[in-house]
Amino acid sequence: MELIADSGSTKTVWALIEHNTVKKTIQTTGLNPYFHTSETVKSVLKNELVPFLIVKFISGIYFYGAGCSTEKKNRMIKDVLGSIFYKAEINIYHDILGAARALFGKEQGIAGILGTGCNSCFYDGNEIFAKVPSLGYLFGDEGAGSYLGKSFMEKYLKKKLPAEIEKAFDDKYGFSLEDILNALYNRPFPNRFLASFSEFIEPFQRHPFLHDMIKSLFDSFFE
Repeated sequence: MELIADSGSTKTVWALIEHNTVKKTIQTTGLNPYFHTSETVKSVLKNELVPFLIVKFISGIYFYGAGCSTEKKNRMIKDVLGSIFYKAEINIYHDILGAARALFGKEQGIAGILGTGCNSCFYDGNEIFAKVPSLGYLFGDEGAGSYLGKSFMEKYLKKKLPAEIEKAFDDKYGFSLEDILNALYNRPFPNRFLASFSEFIEPFQRHPFLHDMIKSLFDSFFE
Protein backbone atom coordinates (compact mmCIF):
# COMPACT_ATOMS: atom_id res chain seq x y z
CA MET A 1 0.00 0.00 0.00
CA GLU A 2 1.06 3.57 -0.66
CA LEU A 3 0.16 6.98 0.76
CA ILE A 4 -0.20 10.14 -1.30
CA ALA A 5 -0.37 13.33 0.77
CA ASP A 6 -1.59 16.77 -0.29
CA SER A 7 -0.41 19.04 2.52
CA GLY A 8 -1.16 22.72 2.96
CA SER A 9 -0.67 25.05 5.89
CA THR A 10 -4.06 24.25 7.41
CA LYS A 11 -4.75 20.62 6.53
CA THR A 12 -3.21 17.52 4.96
CA VAL A 13 -5.28 14.97 3.04
CA TRP A 14 -3.78 11.48 2.87
CA ALA A 15 -4.98 8.95 0.29
CA LEU A 16 -4.28 5.28 0.98
CA ILE A 17 -3.71 3.54 -2.36
CA GLU A 18 -3.79 -0.19 -3.11
CA HIS A 19 -3.66 -1.58 -6.67
CA ASN A 20 -4.22 1.94 -8.09
CA THR A 21 -7.42 2.33 -6.06
CA VAL A 22 -8.06 4.78 -3.24
CA LYS A 23 -9.02 2.70 -0.21
CA LYS A 24 -9.53 5.57 2.21
CA THR A 25 -8.68 9.22 2.81
CA ILE A 26 -7.57 10.68 6.13
CA GLN A 27 -7.39 14.36 7.05
CA THR A 28 -4.82 15.71 9.50
CA THR A 29 -3.38 19.08 10.47
CA GLY A 30 -1.33 20.81 7.77
CA LEU A 31 2.41 20.09 7.88
CA ASN A 32 4.08 23.12 6.32
CA PRO A 33 7.69 22.78 7.57
CA TYR A 34 8.00 26.54 7.94
CA PHE A 35 5.47 26.41 10.78
CA HIS A 36 6.46 23.08 12.36
CA THR A 37 9.33 21.37 14.10
CA SER A 38 10.26 17.69 13.87
CA GLU A 39 8.51 17.15 17.19
CA THR A 40 5.22 18.75 16.15
CA VAL A 41 5.20 16.89 12.82
CA LYS A 42 5.75 13.61 14.64
CA SER A 43 2.96 14.43 17.08
CA VAL A 44 0.50 15.10 14.26
CA LEU A 45 1.42 11.87 12.48
CA LYS A 46 1.20 9.70 15.60
CA ASN A 47 -2.05 11.19 16.85
CA GLU A 48 -3.95 11.95 13.65
CA LEU A 49 -2.67 9.52 10.98
CA VAL A 50 -1.11 6.37 12.42
CA PRO A 51 -4.24 5.22 14.32
CA PHE A 52 -6.02 4.77 10.98
CA LEU A 53 -3.29 2.73 9.26
CA ILE A 54 -1.23 -0.43 9.61
CA VAL A 55 2.24 1.07 9.42
CA LYS A 56 4.08 -2.08 8.35
CA PHE A 57 1.93 -2.37 5.22
CA ILE A 58 2.90 1.07 3.86
CA SER A 59 5.55 0.56 1.16
CA GLY A 60 5.69 4.06 -0.34
CA ILE A 61 4.81 7.65 0.53
CA TYR A 62 4.48 10.54 -1.93
CA PHE A 63 4.24 13.75 0.09
CA TYR A 64 3.33 16.96 -1.79
CA GLY A 65 3.59 19.80 0.69
CA ALA A 66 3.37 23.56 1.02
CA GLY A 67 6.76 24.80 2.19
CA CYS A 68 8.60 21.77 0.78
CA SER A 69 10.81 23.93 -1.38
CA THR A 70 14.31 23.44 0.04
CA GLU A 71 16.46 20.41 0.73
CA LYS A 72 16.60 21.21 4.45
CA LYS A 73 12.82 21.50 4.86
CA ASN A 74 12.21 18.38 2.76
CA ARG A 75 14.74 16.43 4.83
CA MET A 76 12.93 17.30 8.05
CA ILE A 77 9.61 15.97 6.75
CA LYS A 78 11.27 12.91 5.20
CA ASP A 79 13.17 12.01 8.36
CA VAL A 80 10.07 12.18 10.54
CA LEU A 81 8.02 10.11 8.09
CA GLY A 82 10.86 7.59 7.87
CA SER A 83 11.04 7.23 11.64
CA ILE A 84 7.40 6.09 11.68
CA PHE A 85 6.90 4.38 8.31
CA TYR A 86 10.06 2.30 8.51
CA LYS A 87 9.29 0.10 5.49
CA ALA A 88 8.27 2.89 3.11
CA GLU A 89 10.19 4.56 0.31
CA ILE A 90 9.55 8.24 0.96
CA ASN A 91 9.38 10.97 -1.69
CA ILE A 92 8.93 14.65 -0.81
CA TYR A 93 7.77 17.21 -3.39
CA HIS A 94 6.42 20.74 -3.40
CA ASP A 95 2.62 20.93 -3.40
CA ILE A 96 2.53 22.89 -6.66
CA LEU A 97 4.08 19.91 -8.47
CA GLY A 98 1.31 17.71 -7.10
CA ALA A 99 -1.31 20.16 -8.34
CA ALA A 100 0.29 20.31 -11.79
CA ARG A 101 0.53 16.53 -12.10
CA ALA A 102 -3.06 16.11 -10.97
CA LEU A 103 -4.34 18.77 -13.37
CA PHE A 104 -2.35 18.00 -16.50
CA GLY A 105 -0.85 14.51 -16.28
CA LYS A 106 1.70 14.48 -19.12
CA GLU A 107 0.38 17.66 -20.77
CA GLN A 108 1.68 21.17 -20.16
CA GLY A 109 -0.11 24.09 -18.58
CA ILE A 110 -0.24 26.70 -15.83
CA ALA A 111 -1.24 25.34 -12.42
CA GLY A 112 -2.31 27.40 -9.43
CA ILE A 113 -3.09 26.71 -5.78
CA LEU A 114 -5.31 28.91 -3.62
CA GLY A 115 -5.63 27.70 -0.04
CA THR A 116 -4.36 29.25 3.16
CA GLY A 117 -1.46 30.32 0.90
CA CYS A 118 -1.00 30.42 -2.86
CA ASN A 119 1.38 29.24 -5.54
CA SER A 120 1.52 28.95 -9.32
CA CYS A 121 3.78 27.48 -11.96
CA PHE A 122 4.22 26.54 -15.60
CA TYR A 123 4.40 22.75 -15.92
CA ASP A 124 6.05 21.19 -18.98
CA GLY A 125 4.32 17.81 -18.73
CA ASN A 126 6.94 16.28 -16.46
CA GLU A 127 8.37 18.86 -14.07
CA ILE A 128 7.91 22.49 -13.08
CA PHE A 129 9.53 24.63 -15.75
CA ALA A 130 9.00 28.09 -14.23
CA LYS A 131 7.22 29.51 -11.22
CA VAL A 132 6.73 32.67 -9.19
CA PRO A 133 8.41 32.36 -5.77
CA SER A 134 5.94 31.54 -3.01
CA LEU A 135 6.85 34.09 -0.34
CA GLY A 136 4.25 33.32 2.31
CA TYR A 137 1.67 35.51 3.98
CA LEU A 138 3.99 38.48 4.60
CA PHE A 139 5.28 39.02 1.04
CA GLY A 140 3.04 36.89 -1.16
CA ASP A 141 -0.02 34.58 -1.05
CA GLU A 142 -2.00 36.93 -3.29
CA GLY A 143 -5.61 35.79 -3.54
CA ALA A 144 -5.24 33.09 -0.88
CA GLY A 145 -7.08 32.84 2.42
CA SER A 146 -4.35 34.53 4.45
CA TYR A 147 -4.16 37.40 1.94
CA LEU A 148 -7.93 37.78 1.96
CA GLY A 149 -7.99 37.79 5.77
CA LYS A 150 -5.10 40.24 5.99
CA SER A 151 -6.78 42.70 3.61
CA PHE A 152 -10.09 42.39 5.44
CA MET A 153 -8.50 42.79 8.87
CA GLU A 154 -6.56 45.88 7.77
CA LYS A 155 -9.84 47.49 6.65
CA TYR A 156 -11.59 46.44 9.87
CA LEU A 157 -8.89 47.85 12.15
CA LYS A 158 -8.68 51.13 10.21
CA LYS A 159 -12.49 51.55 10.26
CA LYS A 160 -12.80 51.26 6.48
CA LEU A 161 -15.52 48.60 6.43
CA PRO A 162 -19.19 49.43 5.79
CA ALA A 163 -21.01 49.77 9.12
CA GLU A 164 -23.20 46.71 8.62
CA ILE A 165 -20.23 44.42 7.92
CA GLU A 166 -18.25 45.82 10.85
CA LYS A 167 -21.21 45.20 13.16
CA ALA A 168 -21.68 41.64 11.89
CA PHE A 169 -17.99 40.96 12.48
CA ASP A 170 -18.10 42.38 16.01
CA ASP A 171 -21.24 40.39 16.81
CA LYS A 172 -19.63 37.15 15.62
CA TYR A 173 -16.14 37.48 17.11
CA GLY A 174 -16.04 40.26 19.69
CA PHE A 175 -12.28 40.71 19.26
CA SER A 176 -10.37 43.49 20.97
CA LEU A 177 -7.37 45.06 19.28
CA GLU A 178 -5.17 43.21 21.76
CA ASP A 179 -6.77 39.88 20.81
CA ILE A 180 -5.97 40.43 17.14
CA LEU A 181 -2.41 41.65 17.63
CA ASN A 182 -1.65 38.78 20.01
CA ALA A 183 -2.91 36.28 17.43
CA LEU A 184 -0.75 37.86 14.74
CA TYR A 185 2.46 38.50 16.63
CA ASN A 186 2.57 36.27 19.71
CA ARG A 187 0.80 33.02 18.81
CA PRO A 188 1.63 30.25 16.34
CA PHE A 189 0.11 30.01 12.86
CA PRO A 190 -0.85 33.65 12.18
CA ASN A 191 -1.48 32.67 8.56
CA ARG A 192 -4.23 30.29 9.66
CA PHE A 193 -5.72 32.96 11.89
CA LEU A 194 -5.94 35.36 8.95
CA ALA A 195 -7.27 32.72 6.56
CA SER A 196 -10.03 31.74 8.99
CA PHE A 197 -11.89 34.97 8.23
CA SER A 198 -12.63 33.83 4.69
CA GLU A 199 -15.51 31.87 6.25
CA PHE A 200 -16.96 35.12 7.62
CA ILE A 201 -16.45 36.94 4.31
CA GLU A 202 -18.07 34.25 2.15
CA PRO A 203 -21.76 35.09 2.91
CA PHE A 204 -21.02 38.78 2.22
CA GLN A 205 -19.11 38.26 -1.01
CA ARG A 206 -21.81 39.91 -3.14
CA HIS A 207 -21.77 43.08 -1.04
CA PRO A 208 -20.30 45.72 -3.42
CA PHE A 209 -17.49 46.69 -1.02
CA LEU A 210 -16.29 43.12 -0.40
CA HIS A 211 -16.92 42.08 -4.01
CA ASP A 212 -14.52 44.79 -5.17
CA MET A 213 -11.99 43.79 -2.51
CA ILE A 214 -12.12 40.11 -3.46
CA LYS A 215 -11.86 40.90 -7.17
CA SER A 216 -8.75 43.03 -6.60
CA LEU A 217 -7.12 40.22 -4.61
CA PHE A 218 -7.74 37.65 -7.35
CA ASP A 219 -6.47 40.16 -9.90
CA SER A 220 -3.25 40.29 -7.86
CA PHE A 221 -2.99 36.49 -8.00
CA PHE A 222 -3.38 36.39 -11.78
CA GLU A 223 -0.93 39.26 -12.24
